[in-house]
Amino acid sequence: MGCPCTSYFKANVEEWLEEYRTCVAHVSDDVATHLLSMSASTMDRLLKGVKRDKPGSMQRNRRSGRNYELLKAIECKSGELVMGCNVEPGDVQTDTIAHCGGDMGGNFWWTLTATDRKTQWTELQPVWNRGVYAARDALDAAMRRIPFEVWSVHHDNGKEYVNNAIAEWRGDRWKMPSSRSRPYRKNDNAHVEQKNGSVVRTLLGESRLDRRELEPELRRLCEDYSGYRNFCVPCKMLVAKTKRKDGKGFSCRYDKPRTPYARVLADPAVPEDAKNALRRRKEKLNCIELYQRILKRLRRIRRMQDLPDGDSPGPVGSALAPCGATPSGTAFASEAGWNNTTSHQPNPSEKCPAFDERNVQAFN
Repeated sequence: MGCPCTSYFKANVEEWLEEYRTCVAHVSDDVATHLLSMSASTMDRLLKGVKRDKPGSMQRNRRSGRNYELLKAIECKSGELVMGCNVEPGDVQTDTIAHCGGDMGGNFWWTLTATDRKTQWTELQPVWNRGVYAARDALDAAMRRIPFEVWSVHHDNGKEYVNNAIAEWRGDRWKMPSSRSRPYRKNDNAHVEQKNGSVVRTLLGESRLDRRELEPELRRLCEDYSGYRNFCVPCKMLVAKTKRKDGKGFSCRYDKPRTPYARVLADPAVPEDAKNALRRRKEKLNCIELYQRILKRLRRIRRMQDLPDGDSPGPVGSALAPCGATPSGTAFASEAGWNNTTSHQPNPSEKCPAFDERNVQAFN
């Protein structure tokens, strides 16, 4: 019967015994009586050490032995043992988030998010299908864009992080310690989990992105949006957390809002040459122009995504298929012309709208 557990076997053993007598072999009345009188616990004791021979179709797809050894070699702990305000810059948490539109079938894009706990500096990179080497290259690119030395990486137990490619990259390229979250404990990776919602979902919402040719546009979009969040958008950091006197929840205290760029400049642990490089980069940056460029890229990505299969996206700036409906809940999507009720017909001469008073609310 496929070796069910003894409690299930006990529940139906009388019926199966009669069928066994009919089609396989005779069973004496004494043996049948003895078998039917057994409890499930007695069966467990008698079968102790006997291997269960289950059908091949019931074989589970477990991790390979090599990946299991890699998993044991990575320290398993909470990434929030020390508050982010009490560590030095370079303690990075990373995670991936799916753009599947609610359907995990087929091929689609993921976004890899890397966040520094102390300064809140965040870098995004697109990943196709969360493949081993694609995730490794995306993680390497995100680490290189962080403007100071990374000395620790914390991630979850996903297969994109626990594999030989990542192990070799971490040992050869970065020579840094890494740790992983405890199973089913998302709060162990709390900083980057929060950025998945406030940064990635704010940008792309819940829509599905499954066209391979989106790669160059997604890479530029992630770079622009990472710069926008790091140089232009203030954020707060938790500095104190105490249990309430009534025992219900915690009382949290935050510092004054500052951009990650300002936090890096104010941190004495960051080398002066890294700060000077950031100052030069900031001098060339206009946050409003960057915001407009992000909206323009979002429109193009949506038009490319909505093209029928087999159609070419055409050159940059050309008129493409109309934007389709997209899920609500993202300010960038609504500002870029994505909505749930109407379809936006692009004009070939259409440009990004001027940043007038109507846009100030979306910018804020």
